[in-house]
Amino acid sequence: MDRYYTSRLSCFISDERLPLWVVYRGRGLDPCRLFHDHDYTELVVILHGPARHILDSREVSISEGDILLVHPGAVHAYDRTDEMELVNLLFDASRFPLPLLDGHSLPLFRQCFPDHTVTGQTPEPVARLESGDLKEAFRMIRKLEDELRAPWPGSRLSSLLQFFQILIFLARASGLKSPARRADFMIGDAIKYMNHHYAERVEPERLAKIVNMSPRSFFRHFYTTAGCSPIQYLLRLRLRHACDLLINSECTVTEVALQCGFCDSNYFCKQFRKVFAVSPRQYRLNSRTAGPESR
Repeated sequence: MDRYYTSRLSCFISDERLPLWVVYRGRGLDPCRLFHDHDYTELVVILHGPARHILDSREVSISEGDILLVHPGAVHAYDRTDEMELVNLLFDASRFPLPLLDGHSLPLFRQCFPDHTVTGQTPEPVARLESGDLKEAFRMIRKLEDELRAPWPGSRLSSLLQFFQILIFLARASGLKSPARRADFMIGDAIKYMNHHYAERVEPERLAKIVNMSPRSFFRHFYTTAGCSPIQYLLRLRLRHACDLLINSECTVTEVALQCGFCDSNYFCKQFRKVFAVSPRQYRLNSRTAGPESR
């Protein structure tokens, strides 16, 4: 009979720790068909195989170099695990304090930090590493594990930076092995422009001209690359900068809105509440009441 349990991030870390942990499983140490779900995202790097990955009643073969991504809500397990060796990166994507900037221009990075609840997940690997890149990834993850367990000053900041370096490395290493589509790279120019000019009036037609595409082609390729429309991306970008100003400046809400590209403070407040479920003033109050240890 198959077994089942629910795994929680709180089993690995306390509330004041970074919402991130590393779990290593040696060969033969992961029980077969131990089905489970979890309240965190799980990024799995297969170090040795083969084995079978089962998710929501579907089963696929996995082997050395495969990268799996399992978001909260999915039930999964492994089978034929005698030769399987893996390392898990466990993290709560909703609790990271840094803006993601143009991370969404990397497909794997975007999958790790979706802007919506993920449904209909599949057991197939999301990416694959060649042997040399796999060794480097494992070295970086082991270094992150040491930092997460260390009591040194600044270990949380160092761990966070190392985690993002690992994600970027995985995204670039696995992505470069696939045939590149020039349009996807061109979209990066539009994203770069928005990151530099988010406080200004940004016309979609202007973005299309920057990448030398028709507006229709630009919208289609942008959505494929970034997972959202240019307007949605720009809105998220402005709101992230607004969060930073609310926490780290004494600007009024109206001043924050203007500095982040919102001409109407009422519209800014409406969009802010829609995304963060609190008003900008309440967000500032909550952040300052909680203190830096809770951010």
